[in-house]
Amino acid sequence: MSIEDLMSKNKIKADDYILISLIVGFLLFALIFRLAALVSVIIYPLASLGIMGTIKIVNAFNKRKHDGHVNGDMIIRGIIYIIFSVIFITFILSLPNITSYIIISIITFPIFVVGCAGIIKGMLIEIYSIKYRIINILIGLTTITICFFILFSVMNVFLINIIIYSILLFMNVLSRAALYLSEYGVSLFHKTNYKLFFYIISDYFIYIEVDGNVVLRKMQID
Repeated sequence: MSIEDLMSKNKIKADDYILISLIVGFLLFALIFRLAALVSVIIYPLASLGIMGTIKIVNAFNKRKHDGHVNGDMIIRGIIYIIFSVIFITFILSLPNITSYIIISIITFPIFVVGCAGIIKGMLIEIYSIKYRIINILIGLTTITICFFILFSVMNVFLINIIIYSILLFMNVLSRAALYLSEYGVSLFHKTNYKLFFYIISDYFIYIEVDGNVVLRKMQID
């Protein structure tokens, strides 16, 4: 049986809805916050580059645990990606016409999408635990509500907003981890399961054998 046959159709449908919400949301974001949207077109790819660099470094050390060898080239490339990303993001955000409100607006959009993703996955994907589906929907709704409040609030304190977004992001990551792990009947409260969560979000197909062994297979698109 192919990986495509084993994957839940609801997962694919959820990803499609998330993509639609991403596109529609960004178009509305661009209409209301034009300068922030324009700057974000540069910032988001740079931020993604930094994340990619971090993933490369983590994967290099994971490879070391498996075969005892560190991929030095992967680590160097990861460090270069991160340095390049940080330097250019810092330069762009330090320009005179980039205010703290614009920076908050740029941060708000991806947090908003994360909240939407939680709602969509909680509503559509039935193979997950109902308890964690409800939790993700509630946290998603809370995230979206707070995003709107911060964007259109008269009183905006940069540091407080950053703290609020950090808490929201942390809550979303925890709730999403619990949601994904519930598919395999394992708990978020065991630290050894966090590694399984990172495998799930790193394009690995995972299934558990009858004897309880976890089998990992890297997904590849032909």
